[in-house]
Amino acid sequence: MPKSPNDLRKLSKFMEYILGRRPDEFGLLPDDQGFFKIKTLLQALAGDPEWRHIRGGHIQTLYVTERPSPIEIQNDRVRACHRDHLPAPTDPATLPPLLYTAIRRRSYPVALDKGVRPAGAPYVLLSPDIALIERIGRRTDNDPIILTVQVAASKTAGTHYLQYGEALYLADFIEAGTFSGPPLPKEKPIAAQPSSTPKEPVKPGSFFPDLATIERKGATQERPRRNEADWKKDRRRARKDKARQGY
Repeated sequence: MPKSPNDLRKLSKFMEYILGRRPDEFGLLPDDQGFFKIKTLLQALAGDPEWRHIRGGHIQTLYVTERPSPIEIQNDRVRACHRDHLPAPTDPATLPPLLYTAIRRRSYPVALDKGVRPAGAPYVLLSPDIALIERIGRRTDNDPIILTVQVAASKTAGTHYLQYGEALYLADFIEAGTFSGPPLPKEKPIAAQPSSTPKEPVKPGSFFPDLATIERKGATQERPRRNEADWKKDRRRARKDKARQGY
């Protein structure tokens, strides 16, 4: 919170400036009632070394403490009480040859194919100040893609531009092919997939023995068969031996 009355007055003057005079300097665009989302305001201040310490509590304290209050708060929105010097969108007399805009990294492939459309806002925000565009882009992506727009080509393709303040330009859309950006990252090679043909499961009773192996084993283990005539001779010889011995 503001540590002293001087800190509070300093914050009050700053809110009057950013909300009532030069929101474009911080990459901010109010709605048609002059309101800014408090979350977006804090994101814009986070990119400024002098004001990055400001939190929602500071703005609430300013609203309820300073009299007359320099700001109005409605739910999650804030606006300056005095907006006579707030800029309005105008048709620019001239346009810079190049403008920059920022998009979320994951949206880049779609933008290359179908162009850039407003994301949760009535306009695409652009600026000739690339540092400002980088700060705007980091509100929604820690590593945004910065696009360079060829203004003449985009106008030929149908883009209509408005100027807001000194630092911002607004566009309804940016046609594909009228801007450039970094190359798309190379896709990782897809690893070879195992064959999807299922192996035939082995069912009970479906085992087929290797007959050749069995035959080889049987051949090595089979006892030699005795000649039938030799077997009979041995049997008669045994009976005669028993008769001589008196059995």
